[in-house]
Amino acid sequence: MTEKMDELLVQAKGLLASGKYNDADRILEPLREQYPLSQDVARLWCSLAMRTDRAAVVPAYAKLIYEHVQSDFHKAHWAHVLGTAHFILLDLTAAQTYLSHALEHLMALARAGKIPPQRKNDKPAQGKDNAFTSGEAEKLLWKTCAYLAKNGITAFPYAGTLLGLVREGKLLDFDKDLDIAIWMDSWQLCCAALETAGWVRQTMRIDYANYRDYVHPDLGITLDLCGLQPKGEQIVGGFSLPDYSAEYQRVSVFPRFELVQRDTEYGAVWFPQQPDIILQAFYGDWRTPNPNWDTVISALNLENFTLLVRCYAYHRLVQHWLLGDLAKAWCYAHQVTLKDPDDILMLRCRQWLEHAMTRLKRELPIWPKDQVQKRVYTRMVADLFHEGHVNFLRAAKALGSHLTVCVVSDERVVENKGKMPVMKQAERAAVVAACKYVDTVMTETPAAVTPAYMQQNGFDIYTFASASQQERTEKYKLCSTLPATMIHELSYTSGISTSNIVMRILEGSSKVLKR
Repeated sequence: MTEKMDELLVQAKGLLASGKYNDADRILEPLREQYPLSQDVARLWCSLAMRTDRAAVVPAYAKLIYEHVQSDFHKAHWAHVLGTAHFILLDLTAAQTYLSHALEHLMALARAGKIPPQRKNDKPAQGKDNAFTSGEAEKLLWKTCAYLAKNGITAFPYAGTLLGLVREGKLLDFDKDLDIAIWMDSWQLCCAALETAGWVRQTMRIDYANYRDYVHPDLGITLDLCGLQPKGEQIVGGFSLPDYSAEYQRVSVFPRFELVQRDTEYGAVWFPQQPDIILQAFYGDWRTPNPNWDTVISALNLENFTLLVRCYAYHRLVQHWLLGDLAKAWCYAHQVTLKDPDDILMLRCRQWLEHAMTRLKRELPIWPKDQVQKRVYTRMVADLFHEGHVNFLRAAKALGSHLTVCVVSDERVVENKGKMPVMKQAERAAVVAACKYVDTVMTETPAAVTPAYMQQNGFDIYTFASASQQERTEKYKLCSTLPATMIHELSYTSGISTSNIVMRILEGSSKVLKR
């Protein structure tokens, strides 16, 4: 790569950052023709294409680079580009496929003991960040809401903006934008009024029917406009794509709430009469700050965890992992498993991210931080999941604040019991992950539990239950090097077992056949 090419790429990157897309295109298009397999050229060219409504031309080029590169890191990057492009094009099936490929490559890196270098943002806070801490953003909020009210539009603080005003008495210092909501019957009127008031509409990669972004040209503050619609005894919002199936929607549901007018120095504004109704639906425990919250997937009032939301979560997970921000990536994997405990890919991602963070002595993202943490570890088969398993997991979780369960492999079951389990490991892992007492499921761990393994993974307690004295003896052998303070044997639930259930099934089948 020549010095001249390096100079041109630096120029193009600067032009992209400043929004001078035509000038950037005049540099990048000839470079792409001359160096079609250059990742540096392709990266900027694809970024430009997705910012200028040309996402449709990205997949073919990005796939060429994906197939050309060799390392798992670069394959993960280009699979992410492919997934992002298909997401923008609303081909969500392809988006999920490529984002899943990216995660597989990142897990392959983790298995090899490698992680992407963590990038730090050394850019000083400026513009809108200062506006939120200085109070300028809040002044702009009330000016805008008062202006809309004067024009007959019922606009009110919403989401993170409402949370800050109610919980902190001001906007959140770390907020990124202003959130206001309106009723959908005034949507077009409100959009026109905002533009008359000086707000500039931002181009969105996906054009939702009830969600729009604006930016203030002087302060650089972003405004998110959210449209809500009364529906029976509920109010619905989210992201709406009317011409697409249910899997392409993100529907959030609230109980009915009322609005009242408040006076500000800029005039009367609308405000929820009982804001806690909205906040409780959104956040649950909204009084406890949670820096790991992402409204798109974390919101408790999602009607369904759709393919649209899943693709967004996968996209953000890969993005943070590629940047080396393992804690943030873990948060996205964890949020998905809370919404869909059957997502084995997310369980595996969370497992490998925890391995990497523990090895690097990075803090796991637990909140609130002043809570005393005690991490519990156990191993189990969990075949034909039953009441005894639930009792055991409930008691295991009660020993600490975080429970990790290794669901042992089919091969290990054969070694220990001389027969294959009824359910495959992936099926057993999915069922265990669905149990509300379980925080993390692992599928790849050593048979023996050593002090080094416990320390490496940050576990404080190893627990198990035994159905017989022979089983108890064998289980103590597996943890014989642990100090007694780390071992906690739990009671076994008598009268119920996987073997017992199998016998019932066989007896029932026999009776049916005899008839």
